[in-house]
Amino acid sequence: MGSKSHKTQKGTEVKEVLCWASPGCHDACRLQVTVEDGRIVKMSGNRNYPKTRMQGCGGRLPHLIKWLYHPDQLMHPMKRAGERGENKWEKISWEQALDEIADKLTQLKSAYGPECLAVKEGTYRSDLYPIRSRFLNLFGNPGNFVGPGTVCLTNRMALYYALMGTCSVIQKKGSSKCEVIDGWNLTESREISRWRHLRRRHRDGAVKLIIVDPRKTKAAETADIWLQIRPGTDTALYLAWLNVIIEENLYDEAFVKKWTFGFDQLRERVSQYSPDKVAEITWIPASKIRESARMYANNKPSILDGGVASDQIGLNSMRAEQARVCLRAITGNMAVGGGEIYVGPGPIIDGKMGIRDSMLQLDEKLSPEQKQKQLGADTYKLMAWPGWELMNQLYKETYGIPLCMSGHNFSAPEPLVWRAIITGDPYPIKALITWTSNPLLNAANTKQVYQALKSPNLELHVVMEHFMTPSALLADYVLPAASKFEKPNLSTFEDFSPIFTCGERAIQPRGERRSDYDVFRGLAERMGFSEYFPWETEEELADYRLKPLGITFEEAATKKHIIRSDEWWTYETLNPKTGEATGFATPSGKIELYSNILKELGYDPLPFYEEPPESPVRTPEIAEEYPLVLITGGRVKSLFHSENRQEGTGLREQHPEPLMDIHPDTAEKLGISDGEWAHIETRRGVIKQKARLTTSIDPRVVNVEAQWWFPEQPAEEPILHGLWQSNANVLTMNDPEVCDPLTGGWPLRALLCKVYKTKTETD
Repeated sequence: MGSKSHKTQKGTEVKEVLCWASPGCHDACRLQVTVEDGRIVKMSGNRNYPKTRMQGCGGRLPHLIKWLYHPDQLMHPMKRAGERGENKWEKISWEQALDEIADKLTQLKSAYGPECLAVKEGTYRSDLYPIRSRFLNLFGNPGNFVGPGTVCLTNRMALYYALMGTCSVIQKKGSSKCEVIDGWNLTESREISRWRHLRRRHRDGAVKLIIVDPRKTKAAETADIWLQIRPGTDTALYLAWLNVIIEENLYDEAFVKKWTFGFDQLRERVSQYSPDKVAEITWIPASKIRESARMYANNKPSILDGGVASDQIGLNSMRAEQARVCLRAITGNMAVGGGEIYVGPGPIIDGKMGIRDSMLQLDEKLSPEQKQKQLGADTYKLMAWPGWELMNQLYKETYGIPLCMSGHNFSAPEPLVWRAIITGDPYPIKALITWTSNPLLNAANTKQVYQALKSPNLELHVVMEHFMTPSALLADYVLPAASKFEKPNLSTFEDFSPIFTCGERAIQPRGERRSDYDVFRGLAERMGFSEYFPWETEEELADYRLKPLGITFEEAATKKHIIRSDEWWTYETLNPKTGEATGFATPSGKIELYSNILKELGYDPLPFYEEPPESPVRTPEIAEEYPLVLITGGRVKSLFHSENRQEGTGLREQHPEPLMDIHPDTAEKLGISDGEWAHIETRRGVIKQKARLTTSIDPRVVNVEAQWWFPEQPAEEPILHGLWQSNANVLTMNDPEVCDPLTGGWPLRALLCKVYKTKTETD
């Protein structure tokens, strides 16, 4: 599985690193990196690492060196010298930056309490979420950290803990006989390797393929069944599948009887969702709903998987995932030997467990009084302290370790942070640390985020970044962050996986760049809790985490790469404390189709369908002016979220301008030609993107690409690197009443819009 770093000639080394997060994705492929005199000169896929052999990733890999050595990479700490947005900066030392930030945090904590600090983060440029939580718990902060997880995968992880007591899944992709892919364009996502493998198996007749997507993607073109769903109605579709499978006795009676709770209540609920009724909701013919339900149930082992589309519909988003859990359970695909096996924590070797994220977070340092102050804890309870404490009690009883509150399965709802900055309600947020994130691009309701970041109520805003983004331009301090090539990696993926993924540092940080670990540790030293950060480097921290397994970090990073348990801990594993089958860490000890946790939190314990907050059905009066259904989730392989927009890397050059997908018939009625700029407008705002005419999308739907900005445009206000021109989040909303009641997730899809032709190139 690889070889130890070695020298090939004088001054030259080959390092084995992970290519995940910025500037690639978070698929954790293994790379071999050639370093000459401290500079990376070559990168290639590691042929000893199977996943990389499949990946290839021609969209990004050949360009990562240019990305790393791009002249716009931040090299020095900077302090704002003008007004926010003027792009005037003073270069300062790290010591001055950390001293001043720590002093200001101490002053604000004294004046407003530790809850006045919020942390905004993004997607896996770093794996140090437990260190962030360790710092916040010691600071006394009630958990006011926010990130994309609320609308991107980790919200469903919180739901998994409630329904199953675990979220770690082993998918038997190589032996599945049916795979359902919902709202996930595999050919343009980080899972290109999976698509190549799945396409080959499908071509050989080894697996059936069902694609659920409003757009006819490349995968949908070859699928056995393509379900062109109305955006935002996934929950209704899966409730109809449950209806068919239960009514036609296609479920696994033995597994249901032994390992599920609430089947009779579920049967009664889904009786309300006949295929004929759901066909009217989803735009999918009833015959196709029945056919696809039977294909999923009759071709086991099956996998029911998807992207983040249904996570991003606001109201009812978590009910879609609840229905999918019910489907996996009643068909027996969660049984050991099934398509998707949910397992306990790890890795465990010789009966000993490595130090997981949850074992670093120090949640016990936070008082009950402070926990009650978490933003959203009284409203969006599943991902906040009320839900966590219910689930943590069961998790600790079952597995003997805490439930992770360091990852994004536990967080405050992001929209409440922006409101608290602007209004001071329910208390003032006076300080913000933004790391691994660009909220002016990735957060809903850009106008509100801009208002918050410009507000004089926000007395301190610190940004850790690689490049000067629009969000960094509104900061008080900008700290140059080390990239994944400049720091080591040891990760459990927020404890979502019972493994450690390991990779060594390729080079020392360029310029004065530092790891985010150094920032949190440096602040802790200045604020009086340095004793809780005894590890001087990330490598020392990694050695500490691996010590129970008898493995050093050097060995893990250069030889083992991925550390797994000797044997997965499943519900059938005998618990060493009781001598009985472990079962599931839920109130019933089973998979809960009828959720006791949700009931105790005050929610409906069963899945149900609710219309998106803005739709032709719920808001027909709005649809009169805004007749098209809008998706804002378009992705491009060479880009990653709001990253890789800099010219000169070879990444932006592959896709230089933002594109909107629109049906030719719709475009013709609007007088829009292929390749022309067109405006997309919602009640929140208006942007423009270039029209891409395609019959792969329903005439009633348009799709725009997400998180576009233009580093080549002026940095100063009002341009802010083209923040307002094509940024899809100018169109989105985040009002509390449109968010998912369980998690606070905001709607980025299934909105209403209108499209019209631009008058001039500069219009």
